[in-house]
Amino acid sequence: MRLLILAGALLALPNLAAADPAQEARSATGACLAAVIEGAPVDDIEGEAVTIRRGADPVSCTVRVTGGEPVVIREAVLAAIKRRSDLFSPARTRWEPGLLASRETYCNIPSRRSFVAVVATSKPGGMPVLSVTVSETPTRDVRCDQDQGLQTAEVVPEPAAVAPVAQTSTPPSKAKKSWLQRLPGFGRKAE
Repeated sequence: MRLLILAGALLALPNLAAADPAQEARSATGACLAAVIEGAPVDDIEGEAVTIRRGADPVSCTVRVTGGEPVVIREAVLAAIKRRSDLFSPARTRWEPGLLASRETYCNIPSRRSFVAVVATSKPGGMPVLSVTVSETPTRDVRCDQDQGLQTAEVVPEPAAVAPVAQTSTPPSKAKKSWLQRLPGFGRKAE
């Protein structure tokens, strides 16, 4: 009897070790929302299928999902966004998806603070499968409440490859004075 229980437990271990990308995405999105809205201590994280990156200026948090089916991952992320008490809803203005399957913006209800969650879902086979960026904006974006027509996202070109440059010796530069040394009484004493 003990042998059967032990064998069953050993067979179940590989299933427990493999994380569900949808669950990881839901959890990571919830963590990002809490980090931006409530100041929860969330750092950059590398998961099996999910990556979290924090931004400082502006305050933001991005989740990139690299595993799972786009439709399933999108539903899990939207469940995390809609679960918030901040009552996120789709922006009135729509975005052209471009090479993606969809690009959606969710805004919280009008209040003292304004938050936006941008969800970009790839077509099947595309990478990343989904990315969601949560950020606080200084003022409420007009596109949250008014239809401004179909918007097109600006595509940032990839940086061009840089050819190696031969190094030349340069004279050592003078060290800058610290701002503290410029204050009277903190700099070097005159001899």
